[in-house]
Amino acid sequence: MRSTAAVTRFVIRLGCAAVLAMAGISAGGCATAAVATAGTVAGIAASAVSTGADIYRMGKLDSADQARFDDWIAAARAAAVDLDLKVERWSDNGKGEWGCTLADERKSTISVSVERRTETLCRTRIDVGLFGSEPTARLILTRMRVHGDPTHAKTRNAPTTAPSTNRVEPH
Repeated sequence: MRSTAAVTRFVIRLGCAAVLAMAGISAGGCATAAVATAGTVAGIAASAVSTGADIYRMGKLDSADQARFDDWIAAARAAAVDLDLKVERWSDNGKGEWGCTLADERKSTISVSVERRTETLCRTRIDVGLFGSEPTARLILTRMRVHGDPTHAKTRNAPTTAPSTNRVEPH
């Protein structure tokens, strides 16, 4: 009789062999395609694993950011303006949950929802749809972070205190 550990190792090895076989079949003789296929299969198998602070899966980009709720909502609206996205509708339940639906010129919609977790912590979900564009979701979040960064406006609009180098000193 085999031990549980031996059976587990066998199942893992069998799974790895199946992934490699699928990659080889899908490649049609092209090594690059085999690597890409294996990457896709691995991505599907580990869809909730992420090395960064944001997780994208099944058309939704989830993140957590250090921002005040009202400031983060303003950042979402400013990001929409930056990208020429039209706000079709929005809602605020008054209990720390805000959402809006954005539309592009081709009538594709993107849902943005913000949930207040603490005074300075907000969770954000950007939903581009199951077959939507991950880069679009990430771009919206990036623009939100630019507008939500409290140091961004201060450094951009801060007056310079350095003396002018064009001045001529009297002798």
